[in-house]
Amino acid sequence: MTARNPKRHLSRAALDEYLDHSSPSVLTIPGEPTCRLVVDPEQRRIALMTPHDGRPTPALDLEYVQLRILHVDGKHWYELSIEYTLHPHESYLLISDIADLLQQEGLPFETAVVSAVATFEQILAHSRSLSREKQIGLFGELLFLLTCIRATTVTEGIAAWTGFAPNEHDFVLPAGAFEIKTTTTEARRHRISGLEQLRPLPDSPLWLVSIQLTAATPATGRTLSDVVDEARTLTSDDPGLARSLARAGWRDRDRDTYRTPYRLRSIPAAYLVDHSFPALTRQSIARGCSHPDLFIDASYTIDVTTLSSSQPPFPADQFTKES
Repeated sequence: MTARNPKRHLSRAALDEYLDHSSPSVLTIPGEPTCRLVVDPEQRRIALMTPHDGRPTPALDLEYVQLRILHVDGKHWYELSIEYTLHPHESYLLISDIADLLQQEGLPFETAVVSAVATFEQILAHSRSLSREKQIGLFGELLFLLTCIRATTVTEGIAAWTGFAPNEHDFVLPAGAFEIKTTTTEARRHRISGLEQLRPLPDSPLWLVSIQLTAATPATGRTLSDVVDEARTLTSDDPGLARSLARAGWRDRDRDTYRTPYRLRSIPAAYLVDHSFPALTRQSIARGCSHPDLFIDASYTIDVTTLSSSQPPFPADQFTKES
């Protein structure tokens, strides 16, 4: 680890102030090359952005660390982000160490990342539980799964849950496909990941199901672990459920870290994803933008609070009746 210069980095108290913000913060770490620190409390992630140096991109096989190339301000940037879960301060130390290796030691990005990750490997080994965003997402999918199982059968319900597979909608049922979006915000604001997520399957309607959760007490709410246990009880520990939970990122060893109880803030709502729904897809880009072939991917947030919901087909109609 490089020697730390306190003028370049945030104190623990200063970092806590940014972690308490309701919106992301972007700070520039002084030095060359440019290094931007991104603190995003809502997504529970800390990221480092630095210009792409044209060299090979490090191969990181870490489920809690993501590395991608972004096009910002007319330039290509590396973005290395960490889903910090319960370890924001340790994650910040890793980010700032990479910045020091880049700016003070003059190392290329690939060498700096590999060196810093090796140094922090012991810390990262303890950060493998689901991020808060993924916890909330899994919580909502399991609520929908419970309704599907009760309305159909254990086998049908589990088979319909496909969202953990690449390029699949969360649930695919005979009456249509369903993207389950769960938020803890007062508005129905949902993050859409990629240009394919809201693309309907051929000859099958696609529905976005909006779930709002809010923190509760143990007496009035359930933790993620509680909902997993309920699903296991309802399915009599069906091995198909165990496989699906594992593919969704659930590990029994982490269950004690999921301590926050949640309850529904409102009745779930469903929206048909048709020509009038605000979906950004490759087809919509092709219709409205020049050079649509240059769009590689996109993630965006939509607010469907003011849209009129509809009654979805069975068994989702049972879910949107629940309180």
